Amino acid sequence: MDYEVLVVGGGPAGSSASIFLAKKGITSCLIEKNLNFDKPCGGGIPSAGLKDLDLLDEVKKVLNFNIVTKIKIVPPFSSPIEVSFKGGELFIFERKEFDSFLREIAKKSGSEIFEGELIKIEKGKNNIESTIKTKKGDVKKIYSKYIIAADGVNSRICSLIGMKKTQYFWTVSFHMPRIDINPDSPCEFWFGSSHASFFYSWVFPGKNYFSVGTGAEKVTLLRGFIENFVKKRFPSISNLKDFNLRAYKIPRWSKRSFFKDNILFCGDCLGLVMPVSFEGIYYAMKSGQFAAEAIKRKDLIHYEKIWNDRFGRQFYIMKKFQDYMFGNDERIDQW
Repeated sequence: MDYEVLVVGGGPAGSSASIFLAKKGITSCLIEKNLNFDKPCGGGIPSAGLKDLDLLDEVKKVLNFNIVTKIKIVPPFSSPIEVSFKGGELFIFERKEFDSFLREIAKKSGSEIFEGELIKIEKGKNNIESTIKTKKGDVKKIYSKYIIAADGVNSRICSLIGMKKTQYFWTVSFHMPRIDINPDSPCEFWFGSSHASFFYSWVFPGKNYFSVGTGAEKVTLLRGFIENFVKKRFPSISNLKDFNLRAYKIPRWSKRSFFKDNILFCGDCLGLVMPVSFEGIYYAMKSGQFAAEAIKRKDLIHYEKIWNDRFGRQFYIMKKFQDYMFGNDERIDQW
């Protein structure tokens, strides 16, 4: 099978790349290891981001989501602070539904989608030969001029080509039924070293559930942290065994190469999660868009340039801020 671009990974980065490639008349094939994967994630994306990506109207017509108009910040020592959004709102999705929605748009746009796993890459004179094992066990060869690596923090492509994978934090989270039906429930960000390490704990109100979780630098800290946080935020919950706790890695942003030869890296594979807020969906989708633009121009350096022009300074400043503030309750509280 021959395509101009093989996209590996069917999350927001890969799906968006496929959508924008199709809009530019570039043939692509998207492969995703598990089309039913439900990534542990708070699932928030700003309405302004969806509008920027020209998806806001389609999202409103098709998907179930909750709209949040304010956030609540709980410092380690001081009183909580509530901040209302101006000129926008936050949409909270189920990640499985949102990812499927994006893949369906990619399919309708002309991208072919397969459920399978990349097992080998060989560089030829004029193309890249990728060996794919489908869910049914069939082995397929895909020839492409470019590969977009959007296969996450555990990137198979990075392993195959000898690239170091992105650094990461750990999170643990679960969904619980909404205790209230208050449409004005905020997204909650809780700071404090008793329940989060170089991260925060959160409560995000979905359509009919709360996404509850916390983060840490070491996976061994997660169990104690989530227990401490639940006792603090939901004292009526006596046993976490009633919930499906899921641990997952989240990228720790640092400067990385945007491409190697004709392989471009996007989303979590490139570590594009905003320091401090740890929001990654919008930035993953923008990386897919920018990668498609660079391929259209046949100028891969353009990918890094437009990313840095748009977001580079913001990521750099937030990283410096995070390194200074996080891990110190007194500094966080003053902030």
